[in-house]
Amino acid sequence: MTQFISKKDLLSWLSQLLEDRYLVAPTKVDELTLFRQVDRVDDIVFDFDNTTLSPKEWFFPPSETLFYVERKDGGVELIPATIERETAIFGIRPCDARGMAMNDYPFLAEPADALYRQHRDKTTLVGLACLTTRPECFCTSMGSGPHDPANLDILLTEVADGYIVQVLTDKGKALLPDKLITAADVSPPPVPALSDVPSGDISEKMRRAFDDPFWDRLADRCIHCNICSYVCPTCYCFDVRDYTDKERIERVRSWESCQSPGFTRIAGGYDPRPTKGSRLRQRFAHKLLYFPEQFGALACVGCGRCVRACPVNIDIREIIQDVQQLGVKSEA
Repeated sequence: MTQFISKKDLLSWLSQLLEDRYLVAPTKVDELTLFRQVDRVDDIVFDFDNTTLSPKEWFFPPSETLFYVERKDGGVELIPATIERETAIFGIRPCDARGMAMNDYPFLAEPADALYRQHRDKTTLVGLACLTTRPECFCTSMGSGPHDPANLDILLTEVADGYIVQVLTDKGKALLPDKLITAADVSPPPVPALSDVPSGDISEKMRRAFDDPFWDRLADRCIHCNICSYVCPTCYCFDVRDYTDKERIERVRSWESCQSPGFTRIAGGYDPRPTKGSRLRQRFAHKLLYFPEQFGALACVGCGRCVRACPVNIDIREIIQDVQQLGVKSEA
């Protein structure tokens, strides 16, 4: 027997969540499917392949105040930003849950990012297993899968008349009442097949191909629009600016991209990555070489968003295969 929740009870439960916390879920915005805060369950989209943007913005927003500094009684007071209300994110795909787990490595490594930790502590993740996949998907090559329950608090898998329920953490148990779950004799749907991308030993091959002219040739296509960074669940580059308003200073963190000219410029004007090729190499080296060396995991989850969004058809799957071949040639 399998734990099961009916569609009617699921909708009732989601409506109850709206009473005491924020509910974030896939919704239609013009022609896009995006994670947005909803005020009614009717706005939730259940039938979608994946959202245009990942839900990382609910933990690492595009722009966010870190703290304020105010003049007070002849001195100054630092007022940190705080997250007051609990949030439930409904409808996350397993690849995006893995993306959040990847971002935990840099943001929660001591000294942890205090605001990111608050977002994580006050958010419960309710995932939806993938019944179909897009042509760009390759999550199984990156250590996940369409029905992967890892990194989620609850995973729901759609079947006839309802959903198979996997409650995976204490947060999940606290969110979903036992009375809504029943036992049913249902079997999970088949896991959709995905094409294989040869990611084994890719870090070593990236190191061997580091100085290859391949990166400059590839960069001739790149227009540095930065869309790959913004749609990616695991990109976390940011810039910090201070804004002054009379007696108050506000420090704001905003998304940036390693593909931006001057992003790595340091004091004195020196830029260690002055060319398009060196910046493009940095994007893939970070995901396939530096991050694995530091944290032991590839910083790509195989969601395929960058493949779909790139206006000049730079495809990370093709790059992985090309680097594999370059690495083999360097051995000869």
